[in-house]
Amino acid sequence: MQHNHIHRQRAAVYQWFSQLLFRELDEEQLIRLESGESRKWLASLTAIPGLSVDVKNLERSLVRALRRESRQLELAADYASLFLLAPPGGVSPYAGYYPHTTAPEERKEMNVLLVEYGLTPQDNEPADHIAVQLALMARMVTKKETLSAQYYFLHHHIMCWAPLLRESCLHRDEEGVYPQAVNVITHFMREDELYLESMLVDDFYLSSQG
Repeated sequence: MQHNHIHRQRAAVYQWFSQLLFRELDEEQLIRLESGESRKWLASLTAIPGLSVDVKNLERSLVRALRRESRQLELAADYASLFLLAPPGGVSPYAGYYPHTTAPEERKEMNVLLVEYGLTPQDNEPADHIAVQLALMARMVTKKETLSAQYYFLHHHIMCWAPLLRESCLHRDEEGVYPQAVNVITHFMREDELYLESMLVDDFYLSSQG
């Protein structure tokens, strides 16, 4: 039961950040972000080891952004200047831009996985977008995919480039909502990677004892 609760929480984190990073937020999404329920959920992430300071920084960034007079337009401009401008003007949110792979290779592999798990990128978004990869990770957790498969995807498809994305985002804007969001989800994935690794080690130990 405890593991089921942990896995539900893990899926929720991946899905929340996927939706936040997928595209510019509309006013309806901003209203949900400032709701008591969303704030309570976000605050709950401070209980995850190593995330307390990062989550509080994201909360402060969100509060500032939501208080702006033209908040939807200004946040959309923040998103566009960060993710929609080609590097070096902006920061690429696509795995295929980074040294570990190429865009055709990563998108081919991701498209196969998306079909396997019943997901389709919206608005013809390339499959190697960080938000698409986070959504796929959420789906894998929800569908109770094996821990080894989850670990493999997280380690070989996301964590091989997410730290570089985080570094570039924070270099561009340390105070912004989107860089802080990338900061939190990258640190969460680092902790999740360690969690999955420990679970796999435990499973191996138990099976070897049997």
